Amino acid sequence: MARTTTTQKSGGKIQRQGRRVMPTMRRTKRRAAPANLTLGDLIAAAYDTAAGESLEVLKLVTSPQMERVLGRRIVLVP
Repeated sequence: MARTTTTQKSGGKIQRQGRRVMPTMRRTKRRAAPANLTLGDLIAAAYDTAAGESLEVLKLVTSPQMERVLGRRIVLVP
């Protein structure tokens, strides 16, 4: 709907069109659900990466980068 306003110079009333908010574009493509990993899968992948070295696995799994990616802190006792 147009709003009626009064101009200061002429004193007459004019109709002014207000801005309409455009809707955001709907996302047609759905984001893929993250893969569900268990702690065992994570430790097995770390062993594969570290070639079976227990201390290297411990460093990989308890690293700050892994904590940031998982959103949880993993504590392993050697």
